[in-house]
Amino acid sequence: MPSLAPRASFRILLTPLVLIAALIGGEGAWAASIAVVLSEARGAYQEFAEAMRAELRRDPAGHELIVMDSDQASTRNLGDAQLVVGVGGKAMEVLASKDFKAPLLLTLIPRSSYEKLPAARREDHKTTGLFIDQPPARYIDLVRAALPDTERIGMLAGRDSRDNVARLAQISRDRKLRPGVEYVSTEGEIYPAIQRLFPDGGVLLATPDTSIFNTQTIPNIILSAYRFRVPVVGFSQGSVKSGALIALFSTPVHLGTQSGEIASKLLGGAPLPAPQFPRLFSVGINAVVARSLGIELESETVIRDRLERMERTDRP
Repeated sequence: MPSLAPRASFRILLTPLVLIAALIGGEGAWAASIAVVLSEARGAYQEFAEAMRAELRRDPAGHELIVMDSDQASTRNLGDAQLVVGVGGKAMEVLASKDFKAPLLLTLIPRSSYEKLPAARREDHKTTGLFIDQPPARYIDLVRAALPDTERIGMLAGRDSRDNVARLAQISRDRKLRPGVEYVSTEGEIYPAIQRLFPDGGVLLATPDTSIFNTQTIPNIILSAYRFRVPVVGFSQGSVKSGALIALFSTPVHLGTQSGEIASKLLGGAPLPAPQFPRLFSVGINAVVARSLGIELESETVIRDRLERMERTDRP
């Protein structure tokens, strides 16, 4: 193990504490199995790193794990890494512009962000993704699992979600539901769009499109929907706290665990997997909203278990 100096790197051999690496010199190379680049060295990103580390401890190969933030990665030589993992949007931007031979796993990003990568990066057979958003069918099946009497699913589509909403609408039709879609380009168009979507009730399915659903607009969207007695189905834990009736989401721990599984398989000789959605997920409900709308919901655990059974039944 190399000696440590001021601004030297901390090499992590799956120890209980995840440390931020500061490598020797500006472009010094190092020998490591996995380089994990966090967009920020705090909060959800640290939760991800801890979960990935915990999962890798299950692998008897004992892979080394070096963790750094995106600022550090921008000046580091990643040439000796066997796998590079980018966590979050800032890490993705830094790593997309760097040249290294190792496979690249990008995670804690939505599918729409991954699809904006340059084609040369996405099609180099060395890059894959683990998205933070759910497979489209899972959102529709959540409605079926939690609100089985629902027939109408309304959606708002913006500049970043047209393709995704089209997929959701088709899956709704396949599930014998009635989808409705309104296209909006400004915040002022949202309330009239909700009026048109729900002449006779239904649910509003939010999508991970920040041009529509963001911290400024979500409270007003939820309030507008409730004026029509329409519950909102969200896509994040935060949306439930903001007033969505129910939401489907994968936590940083879920994604860290799944990333650890992918890393173990890759370093064990498996081929690079295709970009994928989370396997692990949680369901959150807002009991106060349910009572105010007169909706009886089963527990989060019951709904999640039912959803998992539906997925197993629908899987080829």
